[in-house]
Amino acid sequence: MYRGGLPGYRLKRVLDYIAVNLAEDLSLSELAAQAGLSPHYFAELFRQSMGCAPHRYVLLQRIERSKQTLGDPRRTVLEACVESGFKNPTHFARMFRRFVGVTPSRFKFDRTA
Repeated sequence: MYRGGLPGYRLKRVLDYIAVNLAEDLSLSELAAQAGLSPHYFAELFRQSMGCAPHRYVLLQRIERSKQTLGDPRRTVLEACVESGFKNPTHFARMFRRFVGVTPSRFKFDRTA
């Protein structure tokens, strides 16, 4: 039993895996396998370590990556959506607005204006 979350080396392995594979579908089972734990146990320990569920962490990382892409005037909103791992532009726009407070298009316009 691990107290206080995932051991540092397991957490680093999972976070690195997420960063490299952000544009791909990332399942809980896949992330748990990186840590060498069952999905349920991994989710519990991840939450203790990071303060949020694995799915929410991945979502926040995708939003951050999309913000970087949207800051480039040569890149489109659709490119930001795909490169950050969202498979559906509507879901991307909804999540972006929920976490950032504006639509991806508005965010891009404000950065490049």
